[in-house]
Amino acid sequence: MARHDATETIVGASQTSTVVHDQHIASGEGHLAADLGLSSWLGVGLLVPMRFYKTSIRYLDPSGQPVAIENPSLHHRDETLTGIGDPWIYGRVGRHLGGFAVGARAGITIPLGRTVPDPFVLGDAGLPHEHSQFGTGTIGAIAGIDASRFVRGVHLEASALTIQTTYANHHGYQAGDRYAASLGAATSFGTKRFRFRATLDAGWETAERWGGTIHTDDGNVGRVDVLAGGEVTWLATDDWHIGLAVKAPVYTHIKGGQLDALGFAGITVGTHFHLFEEHAAPTSWTGLDKQDASTDGRVVPLLTVRGKITVYDLWAPWCKPCGVLDRELAAIAQRHPNDLAVRKIDIVDVDSPAAQHYLGDATIPHVKVFGRDGELRWERSASPLALAAAVEAEIVGPRPKPAIPATATRFSIDVAEAGFVPAQLEVPHGPTVVLVFTRRTDKTCATDVHLTLLDGTTVDAQLPLNTPVEIAIPVDRPGRIEYVCGMHMNHGAIVVR
Repeated sequence: MARHDATETIVGASQTSTVVHDQHIASGEGHLAADLGLSSWLGVGLLVPMRFYKTSIRYLDPSGQPVAIENPSLHHRDETLTGIGDPWIYGRVGRHLGGFAVGARAGITIPLGRTVPDPFVLGDAGLPHEHSQFGTGTIGAIAGIDASRFVRGVHLEASALTIQTTYANHHGYQAGDRYAASLGAATSFGTKRFRFRATLDAGWETAERWGGTIHTDDGNVGRVDVLAGGEVTWLATDDWHIGLAVKAPVYTHIKGGQLDALGFAGITVGTHFHLFEEHAAPTSWTGLDKQDASTDGRVVPLLTVRGKITVYDLWAPWCKPCGVLDRELAAIAQRHPNDLAVRKIDIVDVDSPAAQHYLGDATIPHVKVFGRDGELRWERSASPLALAAAVEAEIVGPRPKPAIPATATRFSIDVAEAGFVPAQLEVPHGPTVVLVFTRRTDKTCATDVHLTLLDGTTVDAQLPLNTPVEIAIPVDRPGRIEYVCGMHMNHGAIVVR
């Protein structure tokens, strides 16, 4: 909500009078945003602004009494406007570098928001006109970077974004370039379902142009705003969250006919849709040695079971690969019930005491494996199938590699950004064939491969970059041999004729 008071001096034949323009403005903006992850490092997004503008105007004399003026709707009028702004379409990449999560995005704005003819030309001609518009009428370029890191239970983050406009629309309007930067710090303060965040945002906008001219009297000649704020987010479920944010200006520098920002308040409602989730039957641990060591993100003693391989599985309900690891560990425990003990630690979130104490900069799924003597053998983060294979190797020892007959036929399978190429092969049944996997890129989650053979046994192998890895498999009867990466995102199959 804002109020805009301006004065206009009217010179008549017999007198000069001053008229106060008492204008009340209410405006708001909502965003419908969606992001789709295509791989562990790549995603695409869409943001659609929804805008609302309501204004009312009274004309008063210096004593505050209403007065009538000639052509009162020339510059201002009572009106309500609603519509969409210019949508954003962008791509996003992200990586973990050291202890930092870094990302970048680039895209364009689509000129769908409402625009108006040149108000300065219409005003000079004595015609009614409108300054409020919801879009630019041009395609803008979007570019941004961000970085974050957890430090002692606090999620620190920084980001920068710009939207560049390089040409004028069909009305002769060219929007100013926009720049934004933000700093944030978030923590749960030990709670399970709430996040608290402090922010410092800065925005800078250059002057707009109409017909190549910058109007310094009543136009947007640029502005700088710095706002401090706070946010609280409630995690209603593992997928739904609701947030409330308030921001207040700590510094404002404006030029031209613009409004001072009194502050901002916002409500956010968000969710996740698991478009690529595989729906598997619930994992059964009945009769197996599995216990929940911690369910609320607390740090607990890591007690082991003498005579068994003890695995501490660090997980969270929102971690989908953790569910795959849970099923794999249960299957191992069913095969080796007297040799495996599993203890589960729900870290709850990445800034919980358990996450900070056990993980540091590591990610989940993450396991700590203790030998039969109670000593820590190893710990690591990896794909769920790779972790499960390493755990079973502790029980039964590494599987010997089968001898590869010199006459075996070899089939090459490359690992590219799009997945396994080819994703399906047909081979004749016979004694043995050799699959030669070669990972050609770092831009994939398929750094390992896991095959389920026709007799139900599994074969697991790491795929170093640009290094052929040979896997001999028996194909003595018709059937289908499926293989996946450790994240279950890339799939392939061998069809034995």
